Amino acid sequence: MDKRSLWQFILSVLLIAYLAVVVPFCIQKVDASPLRGMDIVVNDPDGIGFVTPQDVDMELDTLSRRITGMARSEVNTLEIERYLKGLDRIDRATCAILNNGRLRLEVSPMNPVARVFKEDGSSYYVSADAKRIDADVRYHIDVPVVSADFDSIAQAADVLPVLDFIRNNPTADALVSSVKVDRKGDIILVPIIRGHVINFGDKSDIDNKWERLKVIYREVMPVKGWEYYDTLSVKWRGQVVATRRTKAIAEPSIQSRMLTDTLLPDADMVDIQPVDNSLYETETPPSQPAGSQQH
Repeated sequence: MDKRSLWQFILSVLLIAYLAVVVPFCIQKVDASPLRGMDIVVNDPDGIGFVTPQDVDMELDTLSRRITGMARSEVNTLEIERYLKGLDRIDRATCAILNNGRLRLEVSPMNPVARVFKEDGSSYYVSADAKRIDADVRYHIDVPVVSADFDSIAQAADVLPVLDFIRNNPTADALVSSVKVDRKGDIILVPIIRGHVINFGDKSDIDNKWERLKVIYREVMPVKGWEYYDTLSVKWRGQVVATRRTKAIAEPSIQSRMLTDTLLPDADMVDIQPVDNSLYETETPPSQPAGSQQH
């Protein structure tokens, strides 16, 4: 080994020894340095307020009140991330200690789109990704309400396209007061017009079902009367099955002029024509009519 190579070897050994001593010392010093506070950021661009910074702090046992002066080594950022991600109300979470000595938490809450009420009175939210979110008195958001006893969250997800249609259609939003799901799985729309309900079937062919329903509201109900039927069913393709009422209702229904002028304005009814043989009248809920196809 020549002299130059020898010096390079010696310098390399000295550098390794220096790093072996200095780096752990620096890390130990940083770990012992005190934290200067905590910042919680909730990504809520729509201002829903389903999860607030105060809620996150409460989940962490008000860590913000205790963190100032704590050593960095006392805070496990990975454990905090893991805990927050495990909460059903939170979709994503990150936790890091910044160079300025502050702990930064950034969370993205779940987006509830419906609240499901069960027959026993309990309830839960359903997110846009069809995830279940337990209801809590500390968390409330104004979303469509569905009355049903679902065996699985997948059944609740089947209602979401219909709720989305109602929310984005001003006429439907003004007409429908609540949504139910019966034991057969049919989606039942309860309108503000007392005296009848709408059997929407499943989530398929929503636009066509709505067009058929508007025809009946415009051309049949004003003639027959708003209390003549107790159920309008659009669950079968190309048909509306109307079940005649057998029992009187306790309260009067809304007047037909209010329906025509407020819920279904003339401009919304242009070029809508009923299909031939589209209305079937029965005194009891029918089985599937011959030649029809359920959706």
